[in-house]
Amino acid sequence: MLQTVKRLRRSAKVARTGLLIYLGYKRTQRKVRKLNAEAAAAAWEAQHNRSAERLYRMAVTLKGIYIKGGQFIGTRADIVPGPYAAWLSKLQDQVPPHPYAVVERTIQQELGRPISELFSSFEHQALGSASLAQVHRATLPDGREVVAKVQYPEVAGLVKLDVRNLRTIVGLVARREPNFDFRAVVNEIGTQVPLELNFVREAEMTARIRENLRDVPGIVIPEVVEGYVAGKVLVTEFIPGARLLDTQAREALHPDPVALAQTIANAYGHQIMVDGLFQADPHPGNILVLPDGKAALLDFGLTKELPDSARLGFARLVLAASNRDGQAIVAAFRELGVKTKSDAPEDVLPLMQLFFDARPIDESRGGFGARRGAIRANPVEAIPGDLVLLGRVIGLLRGVCASLGTPLSPMQMLRPYAERALAVE
Repeated sequence: MLQTVKRLRRSAKVARTGLLIYLGYKRTQRKVRKLNAEAAAAAWEAQHNRSAERLYRMAVTLKGIYIKGGQFIGTRADIVPGPYAAWLSKLQDQVPPHPYAVVERTIQQELGRPISELFSSFEHQALGSASLAQVHRATLPDGREVVAKVQYPEVAGLVKLDVRNLRTIVGLVARREPNFDFRAVVNEIGTQVPLELNFVREAEMTARIRENLRDVPGIVIPEVVEGYVAGKVLVTEFIPGARLLDTQAREALHPDPVALAQTIANAYGHQIMVDGLFQADPHPGNILVLPDGKAALLDFGLTKELPDSARLGFARLVLAASNRDGQAIVAAFRELGVKTKSDAPEDVLPLMQLFFDARPIDESRGGFGARRGAIRANPVEAIPGDLVLLGRVIGLLRGVCASLGTPLSPMQMLRPYAERALAVE
């Protein structure tokens, strides 16, 4: 009975937050009709800030999928208003951890032995906390330094409820506001997030990607510790480094920003277009900059195996985008299953810029308002889940370039891997 009440309250909080945000925008929409341009812009900015703060506080309270969705939105300053990026980017590293007693109990239940037998030392304070789990630094009896990833005990039971709530809200918004149809994103979350709850699968994916990338220069993947893997606990080697988002710590290592951005792009280009198996939930919080200029990729809970049709279709899209070839972009979109109201290259190109490129197609139409207008002018009627996840990788690379201050285009960085994939088609 108590669990039922908690779940009803959770659903009610989501519904209330969604309703308040929706009504807030409707009120602002009416209000700005009577204002001059400067006052209208200020009103919209204030509404964005109120709505973004509501989403942030809801995500911190409910955790799970809401933090994961917020983390993604927080990396997309290129397509969302600034207040959303500012508030939701806090979710990358500021997710409140669970108490140590909960962590200790989960480890003992999953691995069948007390922490004192499994580790010679175990830090009570979390090294980091994320949407579904938190990590702690520890030392094995043989002296190896490791990190233990421990799943939140309640999260598995909430995933189905959260996905259902998201589908309901996003579906209602999509019917009333067709230009904000994110049902494909939610459907992909509903398919993929349950896979993240199985740490045995994550261990297997980590080992596979580690092997796949062993010959890619400058990339480090942590090794899984044998015998320390269970459904809700995963122990891997500890890799010392600075988080990509920690500007001060990163710059103290004096990395070459262009080389570092290219190294990270190489890792994803190889995963997607050569291996067809890639980390499908990338964000800067899972990238470490190492003292020797290398980059470590962490967290392979959400990985995606692409069919050859999607792998090669994306390779053709990369080439078309890097060549700025409108006809080829349209053809690649169609091959990948993207449907838009208009097939004309001049209508599809702004959407290409919006989702997959770093440079404006038309500088005179830059900015959030113009990009939102591009979607309104040529709505996306269908987009496959695979492409949603690939778009997240491009979003990560955009964020990496912005964080490092490099002028690189993600599609240009990925181009050599697209050429390699298509050469052996």
